[in-house]
Amino acid sequence: MARTHSSYTASPTRTRSPRRSPARRPSKDGSEYEMDLDALGLNSTFESTELQASYEPPVDRVDTSEIEGPEDFTMNMTYWMTADLPLAQIKSRKEAKGRVEEERMDAMREEDAVQDNTAQGDRVIVQTNTRAHDMRMSNSASPTRRAHGTTDERNYSTPASERSMENDEKVRSFLSNLPDTDMEGAITGTPLHVPKQSFLQIPRSSPPKARSLQPTVEDYDTPRKPTQETVIHHTSAIVDTHAHDTLHDQIAELQSRMGQQELSSKTRITELETILAYTRSELEGARAENYKQKERVASLEENVEQQKAAADAAASSVEAELRSKEEALDAKMHEYGEEMRLQNLSKLQNQRGDFDKQLEALEESKRLVEDELETKGQALTQVQNELAEARRLSERLLNDAHQAQDKSAEGNAKVDEKLDLQLSSVQARADDLQARLATATEEAKAMREHAEKVDKARKDMESRARVRNTRVTELETNLQAAHFELECAQADIAAKQQLFRTNLDLSTHLRTLQSEMNLARTAPSTNGQEDARHEELESRITTLQDQLQTSRADALGKDQEILRHIRSEEKLEQSVSTAQGRIEGLETTISALRQQLADAHREIAKTRTDSERLTHELDDVNDRLQDSRLEADRRVKDVEQKLGNLKEAKMDLERRLRDLQSLHDDHIEGQEVMLADVREKAEDAVKRAGALVDRERSEKRRLIKELKEAKEAAEKSRSQDQVDTTSEDESSDDIESTTSAGANEKEAERQSLRYTIQKQTSELKILSQEISTLRKENKKFKSIINSHSESEASTDQLRNELSTLRAQNADLQSSLEDQEAVNAAMDEKLATLLSKLMKERAKTVVGKRDGQWQASVGRVQSEKELLGKVLLRQWGREEVGIADEKHGEPQEYQYKYVKRERA
Repeated sequence: MARTHSSYTASPTRTRSPRRSPARRPSKDGSEYEMDLDALGLNSTFESTELQASYEPPVDRVDTSEIEGPEDFTMNMTYWMTADLPLAQIKSRKEAKGRVEEERMDAMREEDAVQDNTAQGDRVIVQTNTRAHDMRMSNSASPTRRAHGTTDERNYSTPASERSMENDEKVRSFLSNLPDTDMEGAITGTPLHVPKQSFLQIPRSSPPKARSLQPTVEDYDTPRKPTQETVIHHTSAIVDTHAHDTLHDQIAELQSRMGQQELSSKTRITELETILAYTRSELEGARAENYKQKERVASLEENVEQQKAAADAAASSVEAELRSKEEALDAKMHEYGEEMRLQNLSKLQNQRGDFDKQLEALEESKRLVEDELETKGQALTQVQNELAEARRLSERLLNDAHQAQDKSAEGNAKVDEKLDLQLSSVQARADDLQARLATATEEAKAMREHAEKVDKARKDMESRARVRNTRVTELETNLQAAHFELECAQADIAAKQQLFRTNLDLSTHLRTLQSEMNLARTAPSTNGQEDARHEELESRITTLQDQLQTSRADALGKDQEILRHIRSEEKLEQSVSTAQGRIEGLETTISALRQQLADAHREIAKTRTDSERLTHELDDVNDRLQDSRLEADRRVKDVEQKLGNLKEAKMDLERRLRDLQSLHDDHIEGQEVMLADVREKAEDAVKRAGALVDRERSEKRRLIKELKEAKEAAEKSRSQDQVDTTSEDESSDDIESTTSAGANEKEAERQSLRYTIQKQTSELKILSQEISTLRKENKKFKSIINSHSESEASTDQLRNELSTLRAQNADLQSSLEDQEAVNAAMDEKLATLLSKLMKERAKTVVGKRDGQWQASVGRVQSEKELLGKVLLRQWGREEVGIADEKHGEPQEYQYKYVKRERA
């Protein structure tokens, strides 16, 4: 339901606005109503006769329930709609109130302009009809109907007990106790307390100069616009008294002073308005310049962003190209590495073949050494056989010596000499054999050293075999030495056994001799022969004892030597067993090495086939590498060209940035100068407005003092004349209303000045914000310059990368030249092989082709002959006629062969 606030309307009986009912501070969402029944045209009589209070005009009562529904409905609706609103709605209503206050200030200016046009007429009306006006003001019959049912001007309103709503008093007390609000639609007509708000008129759609009054319901604070038609002149009884004339003169003088003050204040306000308009125009011009500058800066920013985008795109393209080049170079390096690996593999295979050849040579030398060792072993066997023969001879000689010793004692010396001679010969031969064995061992050692020197030339792959071969040779030499020492020990043992036997024989013979001596002693004889024999036997016994003692000593020494030889023989047997195990292990390793050698030969064959395949692939890779090199050179040239373009774009961008910086600095200086001027003008305007306000305040105090004096004079005159008391009260009220209206107008002007000052300060804030934005833009431009410096660093880095890529390209070029030289040599070899193969293949192909050509030529020749015959036959049929070929008649024709002679 829409809220309407009505108070009064212009009545034909009023010259000025009547006494206004005191306004109530707007309550929170309050909804109270007033009606002016004069607007319905029911009270058209004059009210000047009410001085005697004898006239009561007929008035029709119209309740608000008849217009806007029952009172209980509207009041209950207001009662239930006074709850607290949400914050968002309160904020929206406060904003609406601010807008309405601005509209009221604009309407105040329009009303002042309208009132200026009617000011002179108003003063005339007041001077001529002051008494009648006072009487009408005291007895104005514009009864109003208020929502609370109060009767300030009329005593015939409906009492509250007759209302239809029982709890009317509760609702009205609730509405009267509502808190004040600032909402712009919550004004009621209940006079609780005077509001502290300006009485500005909200502009209506009605024209400012109305010739006729329409019955309307308006707000209570709508000012009346008096015209000549609304002023009704009455013939009233004028009391000519001196006091009244002096009072009227004073009032007229005060009104003239007020008019002059109003004119001066209006002229000052117009001056201030012109100053404000000038400053506003300057601000608008500065704002327009600022907008233009912003547009220029925006266009320059767009250009800079476009150039930056182009530079970024160029840099990204360059990076992509460099990345592609790097990838291509990586691929080429990978391919080159593969090629080098294959070449190294081929070299290693060649070296392996050389090592295999060396291994074969070493094996051959090993075979030769083994042959030599076999020959030396055969020689050793021969020496052993000779030693065995010597041993047999010694044994035979010992047997002969024993036999000779048994036969006679005289042959013992000779036997001993023979034995000594034979032993010396055997010893000499043994020494000779020992020397030969030493030489053989030395030769074997020399051969072994030679084998070791040859084995040292081999690489780590043959180290184990070399160590094992040397170990085998060492074990073989140790074995041979052990065999030789064993044989020597066996010969010594046999000799010792023979000596032991001889000693036993001698001991037995000595015992027999002693027994014989004892018998001889027991049976002494006188024969000298027996004495001589006994002496001889004693001498022989002594010699035999001596020999026995020496033989025992020799037997003991030889027994010790035999024990020592037995121990060494046991050690040698152990070493021989270990050597045999090692020899078996070496034989297994040699067989494994031979198997590995066979596998290596097979792998060499495979690698040869792979090398042939890789040579073809290498040719293809070389061709691709040449193409990629040409492509890389072309791309490098493109990159250099793009870098030059980037340099040019950078120089242009720096030049534009310098121009922008200069424009920005000029703009900032202009803005600062303009802000200083605006600030000075605003300060001057504020000072002038303050001085004007102070002057108006002092003038207001003086006027209030004069009004008080006038009131006192009016009270004195009222005591003299009781009849005119009401008119004087009305005149004083009118003066108060005019003074309050003037004060309100001045307050409105002050508010307008404050509003303009606030606007200027807000505009200054906006300009400061724009300056801050321009400073931010300047910082952005500086960051763009820094980014361009970074792009320069990136371009330098790209140049360095290009130089490194070129160096790598040169290295690749040199490696390619080396590869091309190798490939040329291999191509020559392959060309010779291919030429041979192609010649052989060509011979076979040419032979086959010649045979096929001869066969095809023969077929073509036969076909041509057949076609010639058919053609001649057809010509003959067409020229001569068809012959009877069934009966053997040949076909005739007129064509004849023409034999052409060859030049």
